[in-house]
Amino acid sequence: MRTALQSELLEKCNKLPGERVREVLDFAEFLASRPPASSRGKRARRGRSLRAFVGGVRHGGLARDIDHALYNGAVR
Repeated sequence: MRTALQSELLEKCNKLPGERVREVLDFAEFLASRPPASSRGKRARRGRSLRAFVGGVRHGGLARDIDHALYNGAVR
C-alpha cells in the first residue's frame, strides 16, 4: 500500500520530463546508499565538531609573516 508521500512523489515525477525523472532516481539511489540519519548524527557526536575547534589555536606562530611569505615569495 502506498503512503500519501509516495503518491505525491509519483504525481510530481509524472509531470517531469524524462531526464529529470532520471535525476530523481539517481538522487533516490544516493539517499538509499547513505547510512540512516540517526547513525550519521552519532558519528558526528563522537568526534569533535569543527565548530568546537574554531578558536582553539592562537594565530600568532601560525600566521607570523604569512602575508610576506605568500605575496613576496620569501620563506623563513
